[in-house]
Amino acid sequence: MHFDTRTLATLTMIAAPTLMFLAASAALVLVTGPSKAQDAGPRHIEIRGGETVEVPGPGGRMLKLKFTRVIADGRCATARCERAGAPVVEVQAIGATTPSFRLSPAAHLGAPFVPVMGRFVSFGELSAPPRELTTGGRPVPLDAYVLKLTVTP
Repeated sequence: MHFDTRTLATLTMIAAPTLMFLAASAALVLVTGPSKAQDAGPRHIEIRGGETVEVPGPGGRMLKLKFTRVIADGRCATARCERAGAPVVEVQAIGATTPSFRLSPAAHLGAPFVPVMGRFVSFGELSAPPRELTTGGRPVPLDAYVLKLTVTP
């Protein structure tokens, strides 16, 4: 088989960068490993009221978070409400120096994010059952709420 110089030059221009990219990618995977690559981004978690979740972090350190209380769910107390408020929740970091903290999207009511054990826990969303399903104006049970948080490394 005989290649002319143009064909050989074209193949070299295509193959050389591709081979360099593959070699660099392989080296990166070998150096970082698959477990370190997974910890790089933020984690979106959901916690039902009263439950505890474990969030894996860098170096295998686990962060345990417990959704302990709804201070305000941000909904109107009556059907004729003109403006709802912002939700405020209390979360407990088990084993941390700051054991519990308030989170809210409204900074004047609670922190939008909190540093915990070298990471940041930020408020995402609070989901509650529709007001029509609650009975007789009684408070909604804690386990009816679902809190979405983001934990960044």
